[in-house]
Amino acid sequence: MNIRFEFSEDADEEIVIRCRAPSPQTQCIMRALEGVLNAPSEILLLKNGCEYILPYSEILYFETAETKVFAHTHTDIFTAPHTLAALEQMLPSPFVRVSKSCIVNIMHIERLRRELVGNGEIGFAGCPKCAYFSRSYYRRLYDKIKEMRLEQYEQ
Repeated sequence: MNIRFEFSEDADEEIVIRCRAPSPQTQCIMRALEGVLNAPSEILLLKNGCEYILPYSEILYFETAETKVFAHTHTDIFTAPHTLAALEQMLPSPFVRVSKSCIVNIMHIERLRRELVGNGEIGFAGCPKCAYFSRSYYRRLYDKIKEMRLEQYEQ
């Protein structure tokens, strides 16, 4: 499979997928593109009485603690005015639930470390922060990584 980008200042934006027949890879690409193109790209978050509008791409993960939901970026922590269940419904495709109390942006994942009992830790690129996944969510996480990163990772 070849991927080619052509940039031109006077051209209309267009995405063309040329293939002999739909394959699992091309269908995965189409679903990912539809999710990106149809989803909102920003979220309203709170910190110290101020409202911030951040692109989803800056969010590493959302986690619950006590009765609040927190959004973590590389350098900051914000409060989200939504429940984790509501976020799960509204977040774009790179986000996946990994435990009862955490949703991660798989595009920032650098490493996964599994424990013997199946739970594990998620490390993020360029950041010392980490999140934790439950063993019952591991398959969903792994499948989403394969889907979004086009099977770049092997088990």
